[in-house]
Amino acid sequence: MKLFRVLKRGYYISYAIINNNIIRLDEDPIKALIRYFENKEVLGDKVCEINIEALLKNFQVSEMKITKPIDPPEVWGSGISYEVSRARYSEENVAKILDKTIYEKVYEAARPEIFFKGTANRCVGHGEPIVIRRDSQWTLPEPELAVVLDSNGNILGYTIMDDVSARDIEAENPLYLPQSKIYVGSCAFGPFIVTPDEIRDPYNLEITLKIIREGKVFYEGSVNTSKMRRKIQEQIEYLLRDNLIPDGTILTTGTGIVPGREHGLKNGDIVEISITNLGTLITPVIQK
Repeated sequence: MKLFRVLKRGYYISYAIINNNIIRLDEDPIKALIRYFENKEVLGDKVCEINIEALLKNFQVSEMKITKPIDPPEVWGSGISYEVSRARYSEENVAKILDKTIYEKVYEAARPEIFFKGTANRCVGHGEPIVIRRDSQWTLPEPELAVVLDSNGNILGYTIMDDVSARDIEAENPLYLPQSKIYVGSCAFGPFIVTPDEIRDPYNLEITLKIIREGKVFYEGSVNTSKMRRKIQEQIEYLLRDNLIPDGTILTTGTGIVPGREHGLKNGDIVEISITNLGTLITPVIQK
């Protein structure tokens, strides 16, 4: 099942795509994901008036606008989870602990980096703008595979996530991480949530990032989730340690694509993130 949501005349309407049929859901999308996880059922009626391809391309058709597929009560992040070159962790002006950068320390540690990322009102969906905060000179998109969880840590679905980060603020001091990660427009996800039965192997998905500037590809990079060093279940286990999460919590699982300082985002850029079987998330960039 693929779940998506639109905004029409001020109201949210949720839909599911099952066996190429589009079904208008009769319940909250998080409840629908739980129902589908438990017994492969959804509540709703088949419809035919939705042109999903036009919505994905144009973001809005008539009075209907595509938006984030759910309102997650909490979004959490995990970092330094991919096999990457040491060069990324030895950038200049990165805080150090005992002669190692903060990134090297986490890369070598048993405990992963787990951090709070945001809430629904800080997130945007397909076609909606991500934000460069006003006090950052180097903000980057971080393309990631994310999982939607129930309160027990079961994976209800997968989605594309952009963990937008003010890298200069993060690198300056580890105590500044919340300011780097948590602000309005710092988190984009969608356009779909795809249930696990449609993802054969979460460790064989290609993630591609494009930054488009003035109509041209300014940066492009890719990584396969087979390079994920810290597996998803390990990340979930640490998230749940002495920590209660509500149904619909999203955990984003880290990135293996980090553009350099010369590819920092600018006002007017377009970010495209594609993941195998999950589609493409497109967001414009605005400067506060």
